[in-house]
Amino acid sequence: MSALTFFAGALAGALTWNFTAPLLEKKACFNPNPNQDGCWDVQPEAEEIRILLLGDTGSGDEHQQDVATASARTCDELGCDLVLMLGDNFIQHGVSSVDDPQWISKFEEMYTQQVPFYPILGNHDLQGKWRPQVAYTERNKRWRMPNVNYSLVAGPAYIQCINTSCTLCALWTLFKRKERPWRLVCGHRPLATGGRHRGVTWLERLLIERSGPQFFLSGHNHMLEHLKIGKIDQVVAGGGGSPLNHTAKKPNPHQIFLHLGHGYAWMNLTSTQATVRYFDDQGQEIYQFTRSA
Repeated sequence: MSALTFFAGALAGALTWNFTAPLLEKKACFNPNPNQDGCWDVQPEAEEIRILLLGDTGSGDEHQQDVATASARTCDELGCDLVLMLGDNFIQHGVSSVDDPQWISKFEEMYTQQVPFYPILGNHDLQGKWRPQVAYTERNKRWRMPNVNYSLVAGPAYIQCINTSCTLCALWTLFKRKERPWRLVCGHRPLATGGRHRGVTWLERLLIERSGPQFFLSGHNHMLEHLKIGKIDQVVAGGGGSPLNHTAKKPNPHQIFLHLGHGYAWMNLTSTQATVRYFDDQGQEIYQFTRSA
């Protein structure tokens, strides 16, 4: 190899990296922290776990407050061991730092449940700075986002949280699993949806389906939805407070239930059965389904 060829190759590599590195950073295409699996488990020996699902919460307006108030009542009545926040935690442009006042108005004062909250990033979170959402884990004991992509054990469930805005370092982790009766994958963009915002790409969907979870939990479309995609129950709980979306012109053939309104979902998992219940922004149950392990 001549010196000129070597120099040209090195220059091309440097230019490519200088172009791609900012994009990878903007899309949160890597985990900033070492592997922390097992550090954030919730009642790993429990035979039953209760999970609140909130997505697209971060409006800070009366709609988010209505859902927060109603979901707190549901947790008081039915019990909640943890909350999964399904992305777009702060709209429209994420947060600027760990000292951003949105932390107080849209999270700390908004939600009264004294249980751990496990968030994932949505596309609006990436329009701001995403690193403060990871760093806030050290600031507030309820906020637990140890990495962009991470996993935890909660009772009979193994939960994998991924960044669907950049699946570069996420999808392969879905094939690493712990033996539990239930496996849940949380990703902001759904596998399929009847809403106007598209879900993941066909290749991402194929790989996720091949990895074999029983549930895929999402937001992105601001509504409540249940779809059956092969062996996977797709739960869309994107009604956490953001402005409502219109549905797509053609219903999705996988769609079983749709509520074009604000609200949330709640799951109860035992070693043999899963129950998912949907509630509107006043705390009224509007739909439920069950499945066996």
